[in-house]
Amino acid sequence: MNILDQLRDAIEADSRTRKAIGQAAGIDPAALHRFYWGEKGLSCESLARLADVLGLELRPVKPGRKPKAKRKAPKRKGGK
Repeated sequence: MNILDQLRDAIEADSRTRKAIGQAAGIDPAALHRFYWGEKGLSCESLARLADVLGLELRPVKPGRKPKAKRKAPKRKGGK
């Protein structure tokens, strides 16, 4: 799941209305509506404010670098 989907999920899970979330983040309600429905993006600054209002943290990742995956548990000997 990418960060945009995570932000949309956080908006959905929040008890506030999208309008209230947008106002708290300083984002025009129409712009937040278009972002939520995938019709248009938001600036990096707007995304950062939105993440802050939703209690999320945006962290930069070097280009071409994938986040570390969770390690799988080692297989037990004996096939179980």
